Amino acid sequence: MQSLAPMTQRKRLDDGPAIELLVADDDPAVRSLLASRARAAIQALTVLEAEDGAQAIQIGLQRRPRLALLDVDMPRLGGIEAAITLRGLQPRMRLALHTSNPGAWRGRARDHRLALFDTLELDQAVRWLELQARTAARRRPRADAWMSLTCSACGYGVARAEPPDRCPMCHDSAAWIPRWRPPFDGDGLPEPDRTLQPQAAAS
Repeated sequence: MQSLAPMTQRKRLDDGPAIELLVADDDPAVRSLLASRARAAIQALTVLEAEDGAQAIQIGLQRRPRLALLDVDMPRLGGIEAAITLRGLQPRMRLALHTSNPGAWRGRARDHRLALFDTLELDQAVRWLELQARTAARRRPRADAWMSLTCSACGYGVARAEPPDRCPMCHDSAAWIPRWRPPFDGDGLPEPDRTLQPQAAAS
């Protein structure tokens, strides 16, 4: 199943090809909500929907999307198992999980270096998708387009133009979550968050 929202509803990332997001959840209402929130946040986004982990792998093989957000608990094949398989087939795919009980799955998700979000609090998941889509666009940001990022594993914060491969504090490769929702300018690049800039010293 595939859906595509009008481009006027989404923020501009670049002038390149559309980014594909794979959303897998056995609950149609949750799938629809996730797809809607993602399309509202990211321009030129094509959402591919799967009803379970097995179908997610099939769609991943056929379409090779850049992003995937998978429910942990699904029939036939769960999200963690599906994510491991998708990563093996397409190592550059950016993968994350969501569940209504993140505490029960956080350890296993961390073991496999998978970002994990609470289904009941989707703002962080949407921000993660925005960041990953921007990075996947493969466009070098301006020197002043810095972001304030928080490690999802330990909470350590950094300010970088691009997310580091590993957290300098816990050395984990967990997902980086923006502390602010990056606004986009006419060139498709985020403007620096002026509220995070150090204030000039008084003369």
